[in-house]
Amino acid sequence: MGMRRRSASDKSSGRVVTEPAEFPLLSPWVKPNSPDGLTHELQKEVGSLHPLYLKPAEAIAVARDRDDVLFGVQDGTGVRYAVVHLTWSQRTEENPAIPRTQFFDSLTAWIEWMKADHDDYTYGEDDQKA
Repeated sequence: MGMRRRSASDKSSGRVVTEPAEFPLLSPWVKPNSPDGLTHELQKEVGSLHPLYLKPAEAIAVARDRDDVLFGVQDGTGVRYAVVHLTWSQRTEENPAIPRTQFFDSLTAWIEWMKADHDDYTYGEDDQKA
């Protein structure tokens, strides 16, 4: 499966631009309806000690069964990826472990993780169809 990715930092807005040419999302992951709203919520929630504090980020995918969002994050050395469990608390979290965040060094690494997540999400569905 060939995957191309173009990443750049838009200096005027500070946003990370991530455009996967081929992005094989598996359930429960879907493209976000409101990526800017998810990014805004992330910026609202992360406190000054959180690893994503003041890092330009862009929402790429969302798990429709929970509050997990995949963000492309500009960390100063390039783009990394982070699955963040947003709290929707409407406030900055004081605990640097919240919102819970799992980092991936590449989109390929996240896709492998997504495949396992998909298997867990769909476990037993074939048994129910029989």
